Amino acid sequence: MNTYTLDRYEGTHAILIETDRLENKLMVFKERLIEFAQPGDIIAIDFDHMGNLRHVEVVVKHSDEPLSDLEGV
Repeated sequence: MNTYTLDRYEGTHAILIETDRLENKLMVFKERLIEFAQPGDIIAIDFDHMGNLRHVEVVVKHSDEPLSDLEGV
């Protein structure tokens, strides 16, 4: 499975950035992700032999909560 960060939703698509190669971007229909993934989430995607999404799961949920003074140390 490949891992991506959900960068943003734009129009009818979700823009994903590949974790290992930040210059690689992938556009998928947002209807596949909008119900359970938010921008900043890290997503694992398994593709079938035709390049279609076979399995998608959120690996790490992004949190908008600010870090306390000690959490960033």
